[in-house]
Amino acid sequence: MVFFVCGVIINISYIIVASRDNMILEAFFSIALFINGGHVIDTKLGLHHYSDEDYKEIFFLESKDSITKNCTRHSKIENVKKIIYYRPNEDGGEMVTRYKIHNPYPHQDSPQQDTFNSQRGKN
Repeated sequence: MVFFVCGVIINISYIIVASRDNMILEAFFSIALFINGGHVIDTKLGLHHYSDEDYKEIFFLESKDSITKNCTRHSKIENVKKIIYYRPNEDGGEMVTRYKIHNPYPHQDSPQQDTFNSQRGKN
């Protein structure tokens, strides 16, 4: 039996058939999509929004994997890295999921004037 509590998945029993496991993950995804609406908060507390298909791919990423997706809120392509770690507490511990989001093309500003050729003298 698996419970979903505030973003934490607690495994109570490992007796789950593979097809049921997939159905349970799809149900968790549907609940998360309904609650979050495709929004992701990154490690710097920035809010990002992705389409339903992109959000599904981000949701099912493995730990420390990354994917490049289009953020509809910022209208640009961003690299999303999913980080899962375990944090101890009084109840034994909890699983925490963080998303590290950054621009995969940081130096693509508007074209600047070519100063090298403009500084050369004409012969």
